[in-house]
Parts: sequence; structure tokens; C-alpha cells
Amino acid sequence: MNRYLPGIFMAALFVLGAAMPVSAQSHPTFDSLTLVLVSTKDGNEFIGTIITQTEEKVVLQTSTFGELSIQRKMIFRMRATEPEKIVNGKIWYRNPHAPRHFAGPSAYGLQKGEGSYDNTFLFFNQVSYGLSDHFSLGLGLAPMILFDGPFPVWLTPKFSIPIAKNKLNLAVGGLYGHAYSSYEFDDKDFAAVFSQITLGTRDANISAGMAFVTTDNQLSKAKLLSINGMVRAGSWISLIAESYISVDGGEDSVSLLGLGIRFMGRRIAFDGGLTFVREGEDDTYPIPWASLHVPFGRSKK
Repeated sequence: MNRYLPGIFMAALFVLGAAMPVSAQSHPTFDSLTLVLVSTKDGNEFIGTIITQTEEKVVLQTSTFGELSIQRKMIFRMRATEPEKIVNGKIWYRNPHAPRHFAGPSAYGLQKGEGSYDNTFLFFNQVSYGLSDHFSLGLGLAPMILFDGPFPVWLTPKFSIPIAKNKLNLAVGGLYGHAYSSYEFDDKDFAAVFSQITLGTRDANISAGMAFVTTDNQLSKAKLLSINGMVRAGSWISLIAESYISVDGGEDSVSLLGLGIRFMGRRIAFDGGLTFVREGEDDTYPIPWASLHVPFGRSKK
């Protein structure tokens, strides 16, 4: 294995981290028609419209507490929110992992300034960052060398194009990587290109896509088709279904069906479920799925 590889990867992560916006200690301003969410340093949150705001305090008109005065020094964060995110008086935080279902992407992307760290089965790691509202870039690695296996490293660009805002999105992207190994047979390049279309919102959608895979610059005969879906069942839980089938793969054809749950918080999301795999004419067998998603950075929206 290339002994400089870990250093190169860490340097790349440092470059991505350096691109993250630094929060300025300035007070955001909102007009009286904008619904805002105010988070205070003691852990409370209040939703309402701003009546007045000065350097010392913000006066908020709320539906629960009426007119509420909050000292600036007690405000941790203040941002605009959407009325539809308040369901039965309870805040539904933005889905922190909308750009992906389980393993596969949706056509939604990271916004400029947003980043994420994803870990699957402890060994598969990826850091992604939104360089613009329509383009994100990910760097990943899976240090399987701990088990005397290959050490894959990959790069994943993704373009996300809204056709109808919050209703229909189109995405195209790819993956390019190399599996480093002390065994010549396992040391190889791999790549994929994909297209995806998503109908629905970040909380409830269905996606369909197609991908082509290459290994050592050889295009696979198989095309990978996918149909994935997600529906939010509560303020902190979503149900996910993900399916794939390889076409024209001959005896090596594979089909997968994943079913599970996403548990969502403000700062983290956890996916758990089962993936049912069928290879060729063999029997179907289940594989458990577990992944962790941690957002970082901050969208400017």
C-alpha cells in the first residue's frame, strides 16, 4: 500500500474543513412576516414572528406564550423556519440526511456550507461538503487493511438540479476510487456514474435511478437500476425502502431490497434495517444495515 496515502487523505480532509464557513458574531435580521426559530443557551426553543429587535433583546410574538422578550446574550441561534415544519405544535427539524436513503443517493443534495460525515459498519467512512447549492463533493475510505484486505479510497462528486422546488429534483454524479492492496489481484481502480430523479419533498419522496460500474477501466455489462422511497412518520423517525436490481448481468446478477428506519435528531441521524440479497438463482439472505450520519457546517439558507 502507498505509505503516503493516509497523509494525502488527511490533507484533503483539512482542505475541505478549511472551506467551512466560520460563524460570525453578528445578529441576523428578519422582517415581521418571517417565522423564526429562536434557540436559547439554556436549551429552550421558541417559534414566532419578530415584533422588535435591538442589540440587547428580541421581542417575539408566539402562539403559545404571547409576546415574549428574549435577551440577546441568551440567544444561541436564530433562524428562519417554515410553517409546515410545525406539526401539531411540535417542531419537525429538517431531515439531516435527505441526500441519501440507506446507501444510495436521492436527487437532493447538500446546500452550500453544509457538510456531513457518514459511517457505515464502522469501516466505511465518507466526508461530504456542499461547495454550492447544486454541487457537493465527498471523500471516503474503508481501512479494511486491518483485516489484511484492500484499502479502498474514493471521490464522489454530485450535481443536484431542482426542476420544481421541493417537488422534483434531478441528480447526476459518480464515484472514482482505488483499492490499495499488497496483493496485485486486489489492487485496482473502480468507478461508477449514476443518474437519479426524486419526486417529493425531503421528508417524503420516491426516487428512481440507473448506474453503470467499471472495474480496472472495464465497463460492466450490468446496469444497476434502483427504486428508493422515504416517508417521515414523526418528528424524529422516517421509514425507508431501497431496492436495486442488476440488468444484463447474466449469472452474476444481483438484486437487493432494504427496509428500515431512520432515527433523526437535530445533530445526528442513525439508520438501521435489513437488506435482503439475492445473487443469481441462489436463495435470498438477509444482511443487517447500520449507519451513522453527522452533519456539520451551516447552510446560508
